[in-house]
Amino acid sequence: MFESILLGISNVFEPFNLLMCIVGLFIGVLFGALPGFSATMGVAVFIPFSYVMEPEAAMLLLAGIYCGGVYGGTIPAILIGIPGTPASAPTALEGQAMTKKGESGKSLLLATIGSTIGGVISSLALLFGAPALAIIAMKVGSPEQAMVAIFGLSVVCMLSYDNMLKGLLVGFISLVVATIGQDPVMGYPRFTFGMYQLIGGIDVVSVLIGIFSIPQVLIMLENLNKDDNKVNKLSKLKITAKDITSNIVNFIRSSIIGVAIGIIPAAGPDIASFFSYNEAKKASKSPEKFGNGSEEGIIASETANNAVTGGSLIPLLTLAIPGSAPAALFLGAMIIHGLRPGPLLFTQNAKEIYTLLVGFLVINICMFFVGYIYCKMAGKILLIPNAILCTIIVVLATVGSFSINQNIFDVIVMYISGIIGYIMVKNDFPTSPVALALLLGPILEENLVQVKTLFGDNLLILFTRPLFTIFFCFTIFSYAFPFIKNMKRKKIVER
Repeated sequence: MFESILLGISNVFEPFNLLMCIVGLFIGVLFGALPGFSATMGVAVFIPFSYVMEPEAAMLLLAGIYCGGVYGGTIPAILIGIPGTPASAPTALEGQAMTKKGESGKSLLLATIGSTIGGVISSLALLFGAPALAIIAMKVGSPEQAMVAIFGLSVVCMLSYDNMLKGLLVGFISLVVATIGQDPVMGYPRFTFGMYQLIGGIDVVSVLIGIFSIPQVLIMLENLNKDDNKVNKLSKLKITAKDITSNIVNFIRSSIIGVAIGIIPAAGPDIASFFSYNEAKKASKSPEKFGNGSEEGIIASETANNAVTGGSLIPLLTLAIPGSAPAALFLGAMIIHGLRPGPLLFTQNAKEIYTLLVGFLVINICMFFVGYIYCKMAGKILLIPNAILCTIIVVLATVGSFSINQNIFDVIVMYISGIIGYIMVKNDFPTSPVALALLLGPILEENLVQVKTLFGDNLLILFTRPLFTIFFCFTIFSYAFPFIKNMKRKKIVER
């Protein structure tokens, strides 16, 4: 292994290969920062360009785009409250609040450091632990994935802690919306009302673009003539040593969550981001700061979603099972270049694969410096007058929604979602449960159907599966935690 790692190091630091790492990062961050665009789209667009490259350079370019795309959504999430990607939705909750308090630079730097640490830890897990972690991935079946989805929905309880009833109502309605489209087993259409555009379901990204961007635009227009609502410049990109040392446990916990979620097929950085944010809020000594500009929340979200990148490649390289959408595109690119994922990949194609593994680590280290450059440039956004900024956001949201499927119907969905989101914000309904339910709903339904087919009514046999039992215990605790904490708070008040 160590001889192969040394071979990978020598290949990565060849000028052209190193250039591809950095170019990929710059492209990826740009794709992630634009609403509607994503790491998946960036990888898909640049796969044809990789055909003329050597396999090592091609894989490094796509890896840079993947890692940069996941990080890129952080910048608009913090500066204007609009996540560039669904994975940055929790970041938007805290980042925008910190920006309004004049701490935009600090929040951007914390997010960049968190993204780097998460990416580096996931790269090390990929480099040294891929075969061992792949064994765990093999034991993750439909029961485990269904329980992970149920566990994920418990985050709704924490996201809407102050108004549980409204949060649960939003989550339930969003789960119903997630069922629109074809039945996963029988294939017949549901809730389509005769509209062929709904047969494939409602595009999640279009809904999220609308529900996070349009309300923000309308609120900015309401306050167009109020100077006190406008942040004029980016604060200094500066933090203290205490900001890092006090969050070491948060960095490690969030990285582990990200890697673990990454190796589960069909999961991704958006789910890991919400999971980690929820766990950080549970463990926090100051949970009341969450939603009002919590540094812990930003670190948890950004560390976890970037830790998914390396984790998602573990089952891909060892078992040919992609752990995320960009990883699925990676699979196609690898096959095009003659690399067949599987147990023999690490011996038959040691040069190419260890170049990718070492390059993944180098890319995540370089991401701090590339991210820092982008953060300095992104500060110019705050100098743009609100009237012009609103126009730019609406144009980008429209183009982004259309570009997903080249379908005008997605643009209509985006605007309808935006209007509904604005009404929700004005009436103090949380919008985050919408994202969580729409992302987890299809995963939950598909795997519940498979569990029913495989096990019938004999569901007790599921508890003979260790991972299922562990996730079940986590789920029970996660749902009960907010209520237990609320009871403790009442007892303290009564005293």
